[in-house]
Amino acid sequence: MNNINKLMGMTSIMNTKNKLKTTLLIAAGALLLGVTATQATTANAAPTTTASSTKKTTSTTKANTKRYDAQITAPKSLASGYQIYSNVPGTKNTTGTPTTVTSSSKYNNKYVRVMQTQDSGSATYAQIRYNGKILGWMNANGLTKVSFKSIAQATMQQYDAIGTVLVSHNKSLTPTIVSNGFANMLHSTKNASDGTVVYPLASLQSTMTGVIIQKLINAKQLTPTTKLSKFYPQIAHSKTFTIQQLLTMTSGIKGNIKTPSDLLSEDDAYDNAIKSLTSTGKTTFKYSDINYVLLAGIISKVTGKTYTQNLQSRILNKLGMKNTFIVNDTQPTMAAIKAVSYTLNGNSDYQNSQSVSYPTLSALPGAGNVLTTPTDYYKFVLGIQNNKILTPNSYKKLTGYSTKYSGGMYVNQKAVKFNNGTYTDTGFSTGYYASDGNQHVTVTFLNQSPLKNNMTPAQFTQKMNNIATYY
Repeated sequence: MNNINKLMGMTSIMNTKNKLKTTLLIAAGALLLGVTATQATTANAAPTTTASSTKKTTSTTKANTKRYDAQITAPKSLASGYQIYSNVPGTKNTTGTPTTVTSSSKYNNKYVRVMQTQDSGSATYAQIRYNGKILGWMNANGLTKVSFKSIAQATMQQYDAIGTVLVSHNKSLTPTIVSNGFANMLHSTKNASDGTVVYPLASLQSTMTGVIIQKLINAKQLTPTTKLSKFYPQIAHSKTFTIQQLLTMTSGIKGNIKTPSDLLSEDDAYDNAIKSLTSTGKTTFKYSDINYVLLAGIISKVTGKTYTQNLQSRILNKLGMKNTFIVNDTQPTMAAIKAVSYTLNGNSDYQNSQSVSYPTLSALPGAGNVLTTPTDYYKFVLGIQNNKILTPNSYKKLTGYSTKYSGGMYVNQKAVKFNNGTYTDTGFSTGYYASDGNQHVTVTFLNQSPLKNNMTPAQFTQKMNNIATYY
């Protein structure tokens, strides 16, 4: 009986296993049929795009972050230029499908900074920046590598800027110097910054005068609130305005200095300035060189030495400015050629040649009686921020007496100081920009005006500074 029961149990187990196998086979078949059906359906359906698929493609090439300067030069056969994309076509990224931003034809022959390059598999693309703005990515075949110097030189030629320009970018140990045209057409003397040619500095000298005043304030020989009446009581309203207001051109003084026929001593120049001025008693900004001629006279009165002696000992000698000359009652002895100014008449260069006379220069101590080179002035620009002439705190004070103009510099742009100068009725103009910490510096000395394309000398200096900043 027990054997019969065991036999019946074994039979039951075998039946259960067979049923399980059958069930598994049916399930496997259904699964196989389902997969096949799904594949067939998928093969015939329209392709779908998911969010992740738009952000990933096959290329995994890493970007090359080596930067360089370039000119956009799309081939003539590509009239519309290369497309500039939001990101590299055909590369793995997280910014979505590349979209067309613009066409390179809009920037043809413009200079750009290549920020990085990347291979898409079919082409190399470059991310380009124009005047500080990222434009996007374009085919690198539409770019030609150029040097920083060639950009500066081409910009001078574009505006027919006759003169010499110095640009220093990213605290370069060696500034880039480019010149264009003649300093003296008659003698075939080319513009240069090597000491063979000197240029009248004009109002850029005001910064030197402001620096000496700040040094006297540091030494407690003056205060910003010292009244002008202490030194020149004969000037109207001199009891109501201060050294600080002379530094910021808010003294109410206006007028143009009368041009003498002969060289003037410093004392005669101060008397001439006082006779030339009008004191209004107003405290709004009004640019006049007379403010800084009076400051030069104050420097002489406080120190008991001439302004010339102060400038020579406190700045020129300390910075090794050997190609800088001061004009007073004696004409400086120098081997350098004094640049001649010209006028651009239509498309004709070197018209109406004239020179700033030595008597004219001698009438402007503190505000325009210096002859120098861009290289020498560059030494000065560096010196007032690198502790050679002023400490950082002193520089901050000198540039902080106003929010527009202070210490011989315009201070109304963020993180940069600048100034411009001209001599009335001549082709001479000077200008400089210096970013905080001397990261980027530009010095322009031009001896012809006007410039082409309605560009003013001040705008040209700013444009050259953009090159120093963005390339």
